[in-house]
Order: sequence, then C-alpha cells, then structure tokens
Amino acid sequence: MSSATQEFLAVQSALIGEYSLQRELGRGGMGVVYLARDVQLDRDVAIKVLPPDLAANPVARERFLREARTAAGLSHPHIVPIHRVGEAQGVVFFVMSYIAGETLGQRLRTQGPLPPAVVSRVLREVAWALAYAHGRGIVHRDIKPDNILIEAGSGRAMVTDFGIASDVARDALPGALPTVAGPGVVSVPAPLMGTAHYISPEHAAGVPLDGRSDLYALGVVGYLALSGRYPFEGESVPALLLAQATQRAPSLRSVAPGVPAVLEAAIARCLARDPAERFADGEALAAALAPAPEPRSQLAPGLRAWLAARNPLMLPYSGWMAGFSVLTMGNLVAWVTGNRPDGPADIALLAGITAAPLLPIIGYHINQARRQFRAGHSLADLRAAIEVARRERLEAAALNHEDEESSLHRVLRYATFGAGSWLAVTFALVVQGVLHENRSPIWMVLAPVGATLLTVAVSNALDVRFVSPRVREWWLSGVRDRLWNSRVGAWLARKLGAPTRSRAVDAGGFRATESALGVAAQELYDALPSVQREALRELPATLAALEAQAAEARAAVAVLEGAPREAAAKRLAGTVAALETLRLDLLRLHAGSADLAPLTTLIDAARHLGDEVDRLVDARADVDRLLPP
Repeated sequence: MSSATQEFLAVQSALIGEYSLQRELGRGGMGVVYLARDVQLDRDVAIKVLPPDLAANPVARERFLREARTAAGLSHPHIVPIHRVGEAQGVVFFVMSYIAGETLGQRLRTQGPLPPAVVSRVLREVAWALAYAHGRGIVHRDIKPDNILIEAGSGRAMVTDFGIASDVARDALPGALPTVAGPGVVSVPAPLMGTAHYISPEHAAGVPLDGRSDLYALGVVGYLALSGRYPFEGESVPALLLAQATQRAPSLRSVAPGVPAVLEAAIARCLARDPAERFADGEALAAALAPAPEPRSQLAPGLRAWLAARNPLMLPYSGWMAGFSVLTMGNLVAWVTGNRPDGPADIALLAGITAAPLLPIIGYHINQARRQFRAGHSLADLRAAIEVARRERLEAAALNHEDEESSLHRVLRYATFGAGSWLAVTFALVVQGVLHENRSPIWMVLAPVGATLLTVAVSNALDVRFVSPRVREWWLSGVRDRLWNSRVGAWLARKLGAPTRSRAVDAGGFRATESALGVAAQELYDALPSVQREALRELPATLAALEAQAAEARAAVAVLEGAPREAAAKRLAGTVAALETLRLDLLRLHAGSADLAPLTTLIDAARHLGDEVDRLVDARADVDRLLPP
C-alpha cells in the first residue's frame, strides 16, 4: 500500500462520520488537500491536512492551528473562507469552501504566459483580498500561483491557504535557518515559511513582516504569469535568497515585450528590495492596476465645423420634397383605385420632381468635403468624425431617456396618435364636403384641432418618444453620412484629390489607435531607402488591411454582447498589437538594424490574423441580418 493511500485512509478514519473524503486535489510541502463531502451540511468542501512530520512537532502543530484560526476570521469575496480548524487522532486539518476551477499555477502550467489584461485583473483581485487581510493584521506569507484559485465560469481570483499566515500583532519568533521540504519550498516552525521564489528579502532576513511582504510575492506572481519566468534564479535556495536580497529584478519587458507600461511599472514596484519603495498596501496596488478610462475622441476644429455645417436651403428643400411627396402619394392612391388610368407617367414625373433637391444637397456636401480634403484631411478622417458624432448622439439620447418607458409616456403617445388621426379624418371629411362650416357644428372641427394641439404640447414638454431610436438614428445620419460612408463616396473622394493619409496638423487627436499607428508606420516606410521599400513592398497593403480589420473589430465591440464581444475585443487587441509591432520594427530599421526578417515574418502573421478578423466581420454581418429592422 502506497504512503498516499495510507495517508488518505488515516485522514478518513480520523474524520469518519463528519466528512467523506472523495479524492486528493493537490499536494505540496505544506500539506495535502482533499475534496470531501460535509456529511452534516451535504456540501462539497476542501480539507487541507498538515504533513505528518510537521503534525508530530508540537510547536509547529500549535502554530498551524493558532494561525489557521486567525485566518478563519477573514470574510472577503476574493478569499476562500475557512469553516473549521481542528485536530483529530493526530490529524491536524482545516476545512474550507471548495471552489470549482483551477489554480493559477495549473493554468500557467497548461497554457503558459497569460494575456496582460487577464494578469492585471487577477493581480487586482488578489491585491484587494490582501488589503482586507492586512487591515486585520494578517500577513499571508505564501502568496504563489498555486494558492490563487480561478473560479470556473466567473473567472474570479480567490486567495487560499492562509494556513501559515502570521498575525503581525504577535511578536515574531527568533529567526531560524531554513530547511527544504520540497522543490523550492522552505518550511520551518520559525517565521521563514513559504516558497523560496516568492519570499521577500525581509522575510528571508527573519525581520518582522507587514503586508508589503505579500505584495512582493504578488509581484513575482505577476512577473511569472506574464513572462513564464521567475525574476530571480539560483542554483540553491540560499543562492536564490541572496540574489533576491542584493539584486534588482530584470526588466519585465526584456522577457515579455508586449506588457503595457503601467502593468510593468506596478510589478517592478512590488519587486523593490526595500519595502518602503513598494506600494503602501494592496488598495494602492489595485488602484495602480485599474484600467484607464477610454479616452474620448476630440475632433479637430476643422472637422467639428464640417459636422456642424448646415445647408442654408435645407428648409425650403424639405418643404419642396414634402409637398411633392404628398402629391405623388395622392396620384399613386388614385391610380391604384382606378381613378387615373394614366397615373404611372404622372407618378414618375412627380417622383422625379420630388427627388430633384437631392442633387443640390449632394453638391453642397461634395463642396464641403472638398474643402476638408484641401486642408489635408483624408476620407478616413471624415468617416472617423462621422462615427464620433454618431456616438455622441447615442450617448446624449441615453442620458435624455430612461431605459424603460413610463406608462404615462405610453398613454400620451397613444393619445397624440389618436388625436392626430381624428384631425386627419376630420380634414378629409371637410375636403370631401361631408363636413361644412355652415351646416356642421363648429365643435366637430375645433375639437380634433384642440385635442391634437393639447396632446402634442404635453408630449413635447415631457419628451415623449414618438420615433424609435433606430429610425431616429437613420434620419439624423442624413445624406452626408451615407454619402461618405459609401463606395460612391470613396470614388468621389479619389476624384476630388483626397489624400490617402491625413496631412492636417490637427487631425491626430481623435483618431482611433489603429489609424494613428497606421499613419506612423506608413510614414516610416516612406522614409526607408528604396532597396528596403522594395523588399517590404507588401507592407503598405498589410498596414491598410490591419487598419480596416481593427476598425471592423472595434465596431463589433460596440454592438455585440457576451462571448462574441470578448472575441471581437481580442481580435481588436491582436490587430492593434500587430500594427504596433510593425511600427517598432520600422523604427529599428531607421535606427540602423539591417535585419528585415522580423518584418517579413510579421507580414505573414498579419495575413493569418486578417483571416480570423474576416471571419469575425462575416459573423457580425450575419447578426445584423438576423436583427429586426
């Protein structure tokens, strides 16, 4: 019989009647964790058992029980709660909630380094948990990936294994030399306990600890999760501890180039040798890792003026089109009812007269756009400005209206429609001579007029919505937006001499990230010697494709929800990262590097990325087709 089986049977014998052990979940230098069933409460729990060699040591056993009881008083969303601490038949254990999922260590071993966004979120949640524990005088002392659980489904990070935590209110025991209980694990009854790679310099020195020691370990976790490497290595535990106490951690970007600067700076500060140079507490670290708010697009003044320009003859044009539209509809009704056999010719003529103002309206917008092209703005600038204006309209509409329409507004809307219909019927009866001012009571005419005026006035004052948001957005977008977002607009822009890349001084402030990166990379490419440009002749097309794909992914992020939105966000991040990498490699070429291999490799990789984004665009088109109008 194996030792593991003997341990399992010994623990089950000690806890029989209270807990039914199911299987072993994990094993380490500080104990074995079993999945068990709480017999009384009929729920799954996790039970951690102190190793027999430590359980036989009265000092170690008492310290474990005392500190585990202290940790059992912690209650936080990102801390696995401890339900019970006890000792039975020589088995020292504590019982905690069972969290379905995996540890961060397991995820790193199976997936390798994780995306910066995932690591940043995990570090923030663990920092919140540590801030709570530190505020109650508890230092974990063994923060490592295997003690951070990732809950299945929610992805929530939860800190576990406070079993060797220390209460900083108690005096630290005298320091002792460490003994190695397993690969990279230091365990002694004295203060030096934990995993060697994550032990802070002050912890190794045996001095009293505070919460900043845990923040050091959390910095090591972040470094490992992003790069797949430890910040310090050593041939032995003493050599490793010496390196941690005397050397500065290598730059994270030297082993993980794509890490955001904010995340790199936060981890570097956690790894400072001097605790005074680290974050004061977990709350400060969490605040430093908070995602930056998305910068609002600031339109250039010239483009803002272009958006605000209104055709001075729009009102008479609208009246012209409204009047002839009524005549056209009248002729159409007469033709359908058989009262005008020659109706089609008249209808076609009236429709042409109705649409005639569209020509000067389009001409006005063409002239306005031509001025922007002469000022150095590109068609992409105009389209980006239109998108900014559209988002501002949607935000304003969201602020002006509640999510759910009140019953009063619905009643007023129906009443207004009813009064308007009453007025229309009355008008038709007057036109047909059924109602006459001399033969009919005057109230039959004044009543619908008064009801319509009253309901319209009240509805207008209370901001009742008569038009759905989709129809309103379609109407407000107007001729200009549809023109310059169409293929006809692209053809007109080329004929008007629109620059392919913006040359306006004030054009970059509102551009999306992908557009700004594309402009910078194109300028760097244009400045290369002709030999290198010829070798990289596919680069401009690649840049344009990546920009377009990023724009499509950004649009999908704005309209999709749930998993499709996450997939779109991932594609957007990938295309932007590809553009950034291309720009950096072009900068290296300008700095004197003669190696074109990284760029050609990136161009090939961008093609594969483009295929994935194209599939995303097709999926979004399918969603649009399925949505009701």
